[in-house]
Amino acid sequence: MIKVIILKKFLLGNIGDIIKVKSGYARNYLIPYGYVLYACKYNLNKFSKENLLNKDNIDKKNKEYKKIYNKILKLSPLKLSFRCSDNGKLFGSLNSLDICNIISKNINYKISRKCVSIMGGKIKYLGEYIVNISLYKKYTINFILNIVSLNN
Repeated sequence: MIKVIILKKFLLGNIGDIIKVKSGYARNYLIPYGYVLYACKYNLNKFSKENLLNKDNIDKKNKEYKKIYNKILKLSPLKLSFRCSDNGKLFGSLNSLDICNIISKNINYKISRKCVSIMGGKIKYLGEYIVNISLYKKYTINFILNIVSLNN
């Protein structure tokens, strides 16, 4: 039996756990596929330093996304003017890429098209719409768009 550190989520435990397994199982299966490392002093120190660096990176990402989240919240009832027909149908339509570009220009940060979702896929008529913006894990916003006529 040897001690190993779990690197990937696996049946034997959670990431970072130190467990005992049979030496042949570790040598022939777990280590070659990258599931575990031998639990020697060097690997224990390396793994703990990597975990600290990952936590620092996650904290930096959280701070960055929180700033962007607050900027988007300040814009929230965004009023957009478009040309339309007499019955309120837009000439063209608005999709998630258009909304990404509009919001990105207003907050000076590039938002991915994958982060924005519109109920129904496209906006084709005048009115008020709720657009869901998912930035990062816990930072999701229900953004309000007011589409009004430019003809008036």
